[in-house]
Amino acid sequence: MPTPIERIRELKTGAKNQRDRGAKGYPRALSMLKEAISIAQADLDVSTVAERRSQLASELSDCYGLVGGVERRWADESKDDERVLHLKASIRAYDDGFKFESDPQYGIIDSYNRLNRVLVRLLLRPDALAADDAAVFDPDIPPVNLRHELEQTSDVIRRQLAGSRRGNYWALADLALVEVLLDRSPATVAYADFIALSPPDFAYVSALAGLSPLAKLPIPSASSVGEAVALLEDRLNRLRS
Repeated sequence: MPTPIERIRELKTGAKNQRDRGAKGYPRALSMLKEAISIAQADLDVSTVAERRSQLASELSDCYGLVGGVERRWADESKDDERVLHLKASIRAYDDGFKFESDPQYGIIDSYNRLNRVLVRLLLRPDALAADDAAVFDPDIPPVNLRHELEQTSDVIRRQLAGSRRGNYWALADLALVEVLLDRSPATVAYADFIALSPPDFAYVSALAGLSPLAKLPIPSASSVGEAVALLEDRLNRLRS
């Protein structure tokens, strides 16, 4: 019989496989992730060993991030009210993952939920990037000032890169996206360190998946984001040629 952690990871793997089937696999993926979250939360609620609690919190952070990703993909394939519903569900999932990711008691060093909870809000409300105040999205979704959160995310990732995530191409891709989105660096400068690490093709694919929808938004940095998309597509094509 598998341990709770083994079962959680089995469910995560199955959910990823279902996710990659597209719309016909999304409901099953979410069901599997819901089961994984239930197992992890139940174990966390009774665990007292710090190392075990950190491991379970990391799994919860990852599971909620996966839920957010599935809902975001589903939104990409939906229209109108259905798209909005899936984007809001994605935001809620990333917010839940961020609670674990950012809780110092668990010692999780990552930026996945932190960044994506902002990016999906931006997909829902592109105008919020230029707003001075926190943007309201739904009664049960915390208001967020997107520019302020992106600036904070940049600071957090830089600290992580100076520590345990030094040389981590995922962290560098996240940081580059923020820099381009805030129009603080041209794409060639922002992604220079990421490209210099010669990341695998799937890292480029993942980076492009986050960037491409942003380039279509009516935001001031859309052209800069578009340049980043073109840069990474060119690098990916070279890598695969």
